[in-house]
Amino acid sequence: MARFARKLGASLAALAAALALTSSSLAQEADGFQAAAASRAPLAAAAKKVAAIAMHRFGPDAQALRFEGELAARTWPIYVTAEQAQSRARVHVAYSNAISVMPEASTIEISVDDNVIARSRIDAGSDPAAVDVELPRGLLQAGYNAVKVTVEQRHRVDCSIAATYELWTQLDVATSGLAFPGLADIGYKSLDDLAAVSPDATGATPIQLILKKGATNAEIDHAMRVVEAVAIRGGYARPVVAVSPAVTEGPGVSVIAASPQDIADQGFAATAATDGSPQLVAAGASGHPLVVAPIEGTSKLDAILGQILPPRRVEARSATASAARAFLGLGGFRVTGDSRLTFRELGVPTKEFSGRLFRAGFDLVMPPDFYPADYDKLTLLIDAGYSAGLDPASQLLVRVNEREAASLPLRNPKGDLFLRRPVTVSLSALRPGLNHVSVEAQTNAATDKACDAHALTDVHKRFVLLDSSELFVPGIARIARMPSLAASAATGFPYGGQEAAHLYLPHLSDDSIGAAATLLARMAVGARRPMRTSLTTQKLDLVAGSAILVGAVGAFAQGAFDLFGIDHDGLSDGWAHLAAGAPLAEAGAEPVQIEAQTQQGEVYDQWSDNAESARWSLNPVPALKSWFDRYVGVRSSDFAFYRDADAKFSPESKAMIVIAQAQAPSGGRDTWTLVVAPNDAELARDMRSLTAPSAWAKIEGRAVAFEPKSGSVTVHSGAGGYFIETAQLTPVNFRLIAAGWLSSNVDAYVFIVLVVALLLGALTAFTVRLYGVRT
Repeated sequence: MARFARKLGASLAALAAALALTSSSLAQEADGFQAAAASRAPLAAAAKKVAAIAMHRFGPDAQALRFEGELAARTWPIYVTAEQAQSRARVHVAYSNAISVMPEASTIEISVDDNVIARSRIDAGSDPAAVDVELPRGLLQAGYNAVKVTVEQRHRVDCSIAATYELWTQLDVATSGLAFPGLADIGYKSLDDLAAVSPDATGATPIQLILKKGATNAEIDHAMRVVEAVAIRGGYARPVVAVSPAVTEGPGVSVIAASPQDIADQGFAATAATDGSPQLVAAGASGHPLVVAPIEGTSKLDAILGQILPPRRVEARSATASAARAFLGLGGFRVTGDSRLTFRELGVPTKEFSGRLFRAGFDLVMPPDFYPADYDKLTLLIDAGYSAGLDPASQLLVRVNEREAASLPLRNPKGDLFLRRPVTVSLSALRPGLNHVSVEAQTNAATDKACDAHALTDVHKRFVLLDSSELFVPGIARIARMPSLAASAATGFPYGGQEAAHLYLPHLSDDSIGAAATLLARMAVGARRPMRTSLTTQKLDLVAGSAILVGAVGAFAQGAFDLFGIDHDGLSDGWAHLAAGAPLAEAGAEPVQIEAQTQQGEVYDQWSDNAESARWSLNPVPALKSWFDRYVGVRSSDFAFYRDADAKFSPESKAMIVIAQAQAPSGGRDTWTLVVAPNDAELARDMRSLTAPSAWAKIEGRAVAFEPKSGSVTVHSGAGGYFIETAQLTPVNFRLIAAGWLSSNVDAYVFIVLVVALLLGALTAFTVRLYGVRT
C-alpha cells in the first residue's frame, strides 16, 4: 500500500510539473503577443521614423493592401539595387483590422523569397499595430525579390459564412514596405534601377516631366512617349505624371527628354552620355533619380525608346524563383486561344483550409480583339477535396469579374477527394483585357450552428485545393468589338499600332499635359509598349483617324457629347460650379524559422485516407440546371426586343471624370476616346486616383464615370457597336465569329433558323412533287 502511495505521489508530481510547464509555455507565448501589442502604442512615432528612412513601399493603392475574408495573401516583387542588397533591411508592416477579428485565432505572416520571417497575432481592433522585422544578411539579392504577406483571420462571435465578409485587415500604404535603415545612397546605376523607385505615401509613382516654357507640340509629344517608356521599364503599376519647368527633389523620378541644348540649359549636360543614349543618374544632394534622354527629331526618338524599353522581360531580372513566379501574375496572365495552365503556374498554391469560406484567384488578360460570346466554354479542371460533416449546401463557386459564373456542389456527407472535376464558364462572362477569376469554397459545418469557443478556434482541415488544377481556354474568335474601354485600359488598343492617333488637347497647360501623360503612361504599362500618338490642339486635324480627346467639359461642343452618347446638359449642369475654377516605435514580431513547403503528393495522400468519393447522387435539380447553363444558356436579355432602348449616359454630379468611346465620325476602324472633367486642375488631380489599379480594373463598356471620393466607377455598356478586323477571316475564325454573333443575337438566330426551315420545307415539297412517285 505504501509502495502504491509513493507511485501515486510521483505520478501526481509529474502531472503537476507537466501542467506547470504547459502553463509556463502558454504564459510565455501570451507574453510574446502582449509584448508585440504593447509595442504598438507609439505607432505614430514609429511611422515617422519609418518614413524618414529609405523604403520601397508596397503600393499601389489602399485596396491592393486590404486583406478580406478568412484567408488572403499578396505578393510584391520588389527590386533591390546592389547597394540595398548589401545593407541592412527590414520589412515594416503597419495595419489595422476589423473589431470582429478574433486575435486568438488570427495571424499575419510575412515571408521573403519563400522564407517565413515573422508571424504575429492580429490584434489592432482598437489601435493600429505594426510588425517590424530585421532580415538576415544575404537574404536579399540584387534584382527582384518577393515579399509576401498572408493573413488568416476568424470571427469573434459568428461562425456563419456571412460573417466572413466582415473580416478585414488593412495595411497602411505610407509605412508598409521594405525598408533600408541608414542607407543614404540607393545606388541608381542603370536603367534597370528605375524599378527601385518607391511609390509615394499614396501608392502612386510620381514622374516629374521637365518641359521648357513654350515647348512645341512635337517636343511635348516626344517627351510624353519617353515618360511612357520609363514607366514600362520601371514596372510602375500606378504612374502619375506632373509637368515642371525644373527638377525638384521628392518622391518618384524625373524625366528630361529634350534636345541636347535644352538639357544643357537645365544644367544636366555633364550627366548626358557622350553617345547620346538615355541615362539614369542621381541628381541633387538626395540622389533623386533623373532620366536624361537627348532627342533630336523623330528618328532619334525611336532609337531612344528602344534603349529605354526593357531589353529582356522583367521577370528575367528576378533574383529568386519566388520573385519570378510573382511576376507571372502581376498585371494578369496574358492568354490566347487553346491555352492550358495549371494553378501552380497561375500563382495559386496548394492550400489546406480550416475555415468557412475559402477564396483564391488569379487575373487573366484576354487579347483586345477577343470576341466575348457564348460560343464556347472556359474550363477549370479542379483537383480538390473536402472533409466529412460539411453542410449539404456547401459548394464551390467560380466568379468572373465578381459575378457568379459556375458552381460545383460539395454535398457528400462523408467527404470527397476528386481530380480533374470540370467546371465550365461561358466565354461571354469574360471581356477583352483584364479579368479576375476566383475560386470560392463555402464549407459550413453542422458544428458552426452552435458556434462555441471550440468552433471558433477549430483547426480541423475542411477543404483543400491542389495546385495541379488546370485552366483550359478554348479557341477564341479574333475580331475587336468596339467600343471597348476595357481593351483600351488593359492593352491600349487601338492606340498602340503603327498608325499614330491624334492626342487632342483643347489648350496646353501643365495640368492638361500632365493628365494626358498620366493616362497614356497607364495605358502603356498595360500594353507594355508606348502609345503612338501625335499631339494637336487643332480641331481640323481630327477630320480623319483615331483620336484621344482630353480636356475640360467647356472645351467641347455639344455635338461631341452626342457622338459619345453622353447627356451634355446634365453633365454641364452638374459641373457648373466647378467648370471655371480650380479644385478644391518598432513592433515586436514573433520570429519564425524557415519552413519547408508541404509536397502536394503528401497532401493528396492525407486527404485520400479520410475521404470517400461520391461519383453519383440522385439530385436532378442541380444536374438539370448545370445542363441548361452549359448547353442552352438562353436568357430573355439575349433577345433584342426585350432589351431597353439605349439611352444617353447621364453621370451623377459626384463623378469628376467621364471617359467614353465611340466610332470616329470618319467611320471605319477609327476610334475616338473622350476624357473629360470639370476643369484641367480637377482632371489632373483625379486622374491620379483613377489610375489606381482598384479603379482602373473596373473600366469597361462604352462609357464610365469615376467618383474620386468613394473610388466608385459607374459603367454604361450601351447597345450596338462596330467591329475592327484584326485577324484573317480563316474558316475557323469566321465560324467562331459567326457563332458568337448569333449567340449574342438570339432573335436573329431564331429568324435564320425559321427561314432555313421554311426553305428546306419548300425545297422538300418541290422535290417530292417533281420526282415523287404517285400512287
